[in-house]
Amino acid sequence: MSYFTFFLLSAFAAVAFSSDILKVLFGILCALIISFLTILFLKKYSYKPTSYLLFFSISITSLLGFTEVLTGSHAASSNFFLYGFSFYTASIAYLNYKHKLTLLDTLKVSNPILLFTGPIALFVKPINYKKINKRVLYFLPFLIVSIFYFQIVGAPLSFYMFLLNETDIISAIIFAVIFELFVYANFCGLSLIVYSISGIFGFKVPLNFRQPFSATNLIEFWKGWHTSLSGVLKILFYTPFRKIIGSFGALFLVFFSSAMWHGITFNFMVWGLFHASCFYLTLKILNSKINFSFFLNFLLMVIAIVFGRLIFADSNTERLIQKLSFDFEGFASLNHISLAPAVSNISILLGFFLIAIEFFFQKNKFIMKRNYKHMRTPLGQFLIIACILMLTMNVGGDFAIYGQR
Repeated sequence: MSYFTFFLLSAFAAVAFSSDILKVLFGILCALIISFLTILFLKKYSYKPTSYLLFFSISITSLLGFTEVLTGSHAASSNFFLYGFSFYTASIAYLNYKHKLTLLDTLKVSNPILLFTGPIALFVKPINYKKINKRVLYFLPFLIVSIFYFQIVGAPLSFYMFLLNETDIISAIIFAVIFELFVYANFCGLSLIVYSISGIFGFKVPLNFRQPFSATNLIEFWKGWHTSLSGVLKILFYTPFRKIIGSFGALFLVFFSSAMWHGITFNFMVWGLFHASCFYLTLKILNSKINFSFFLNFLLMVIAIVFGRLIFADSNTERLIQKLSFDFEGFASLNHISLAPAVSNISILLGFFLIAIEFFFQKNKFIMKRNYKHMRTPLGQFLIIACILMLTMNVGGDFAIYGQR
């Protein structure tokens, strides 16, 4: 009820009601059904089954075509009134499983800013005991960093979206690399916007990204990527099932559940199995005594990120199978990059530069805490503001890759 009340009070409500009343009624019906089932399970069984029902409710709406799959490409939701449904249900599933779900919590996680692009509200802690000037001094640099990531690095990279349709191996890999940069800059940028604005207004939410490329293996990478979803998956799936089905079984369940949360499509099923296998192999290498384990883990991480993104990005099964046949058709796709606007190519260089800093200086005192402190220093802020002033152009698309449902 709190979820729909917030949207009724928002600026979107008038558009929703005037465009298609049936979509709104369907949304309200979904809310009533989920509320009824939640109460039924809570009273008759326990908290845990209800949490799984809540978590996978977005999978049901995806299967029925009411919500879009989250590949990272721009897509309009087929049901406007279900915007934010994935983040909302994951939030209350987590809190319910931890026996911490209260009426006040449902109001907190209904914040439209959180529902639009995350993070999943594992917690929303008041920090208004800190004076406003201290909050501004701490969180404003995060806001500047977020604008830089989203507007300067991310938005111009959307120019290369056409490469999604290319099926030869060179084009597919080039797209996967660029798309990885785009997803990182877009999602991280928007997450930092939510983090900084919430902090300035006196509420602390999860820091959804922690310099994921400050990693030497896949396990460290996932500790920094979409941390709020990782927290939900760990509590709901990995911890309770590891003792029952073993480490690999639990890892497969984690990535399979993550795949279903993103959308029930062939590419996500393949992505889940692929990443679970890479994650498990990383664990085996770390526990072995191989002399060159560092190199193996680094190579495995690169393969997992690039080919994982290639699989993740394409929900068109026929086209994805063509890509996975690894046909070589030359380097013609490089010409497309040369024809791109200069600002888009600059964004690629900036993206690689930021990743290189995270990786090569991971032991630096400003970088090792993985909270973007190196970009919040006076020098870092000066350079970022200079880039924002010089490179802000109307190139690319300003959309939230996770803001479709």
